[in-house]
Amino acid sequence: FCNKLWNASRFVLLNTEGEDCAIPGGAGHEKLQRSLADRWILSRLQKTKQAVTEALEGYRFDQAAQAIYEFTWNEYCDWYLELSKPVLQNGSEDEQNATRYTLLHVLETALRALHPFMPFITEEIWQRVKPSLDIEGESIMLQPYPESDSSKIDEQAEDDLEWVKTFISGVRRIRSEMDIAPGKPLPVLLDNASEDDERIFENNQTFIKTLAKLESVEWLKPGAHAPESAT
Repeated sequence: FCNKLWNASRFVLLNTEGEDCAIPGGAGHEKLQRSLADRWILSRLQKTKQAVTEALEGYRFDQAAQAIYEFTWNEYCDWYLELSKPVLQNGSEDEQNATRYTLLHVLETALRALHPFMPFITEEIWQRVKPSLDIEGESIMLQPYPESDSSKIDEQAEDDLEWVKTFISGVRRIRSEMDIAPGKPLPVLLDNASEDDERIFENNQTFIKTLAKLESVEWLKPGAHAPESAT
């Protein structure tokens, strides 16, 4: 876990140091154009903070540690860092600034939540992150413990992003089962799609096509016969 957290922090710093990160108080912060992934990770962060606080108040330190571990490992390091790449590479200036700020903000918050459980590495990484967020203070030990903000919980973003994750994971599973190279672009057929499916796909094509490595996407019309394909 320490290696994964360290590598994640290196990725964040590599993509934010010397860049406009639209931190609060600056002119760019008011123009943030958050992607679905940004809204999703911020929502998940609030729920994680709430779960950690409730576990600590009940003296369930095991549950508190598990909640922040699952968020940091699976949602932030595994999914959000991958989802940030298409925006950092091809997004507009305001979209890139929003993602850079979200990368930093969520990492710094997760470090404060993790600090009681992992005091040394979190201090080391926090010292490297704080200049990019204009945070003052000598040590992470003197910073407030994270508190949940219910106004940032976005159920729609969470539902839509879970759809995107399921789509990408499905394509990756087919690759593995059929022994197809990870980098080979694939044509994809979509059958029995609802209007909601089409909405989510159209709004998040950049994420899906980049992370699933798609060559093309064809929507089959109702009643159409699907050609030979892996399912």
